[in-house]
Amino acid sequence: MIFRVLITIALLAGAPWLGAQQTRPATAPAIDASTPRAALRALSIAMRDGDVATIKRLFLAATPAEEKMVEADAQMAAALADLRRAALAAFGEEGARTVTGDTAAGSTQSLARIETADVTSTGDTATVIYRDERQSPYILKKIGSEWRVPVSEFGKPLDKAALDQRLSDLSGQTAVVRGIIRSISDHKFARAEEAREAWQSGILQATTSQPASTQPRTRD
Repeated sequence: MIFRVLITIALLAGAPWLGAQQTRPATAPAIDASTPRAALRALSIAMRDGDVATIKRLFLAATPAEEKMVEADAQMAAALADLRRAALAAFGEEGARTVTGDTAAGSTQSLARIETADVTSTGDTATVIYRDERQSPYILKKIGSEWRVPVSEFGKPLDKAALDQRLSDLSGQTAVVRGIIRSISDHKFARAEEAREAWQSGILQATTSQPASTQPRTRD
């Protein structure tokens, strides 16, 4: 599945996996992760905006392999957010929706989903159950004064070969997105539909050109 790990993150954070409308702030805003719900809300917004620093801050990586996955996924989120911004500048709001989908509506729905989730805390562990996923609770951990999302929520650890493959896949997909952004900025697409078709074609080619590998368990 295209962007499978990013979709997992989006489901976990209650966030869409495409970029936001606004430009990325020059200075990082204050992050409220003082409660499990606040942490999920902050992670949702960070994924939406492609805020690499906040994404890395709010995910809890226990191993170097998990750190690599978070880095790769954060860079993909940043690329997708930049794609949204480039499409908005080139094609306007309607054209941007053609390229990336209606991310404003998706963000609103995702944040509302977080607000209605059932959250229970015991000590430094919190359990989050979304009402449309009653059988799939998510766990958050409190580190110091902040709540964070363990990378282990993605599934069982990958072996080295599978990890290397997944990182390679993400790198290739991120490169495709960055290439589409450059083409949009260089006015190589007359219509938003052309940009979307080029993006989809590039991702499909990048995905099918990679050898098959074991994918991590997801909650979709």
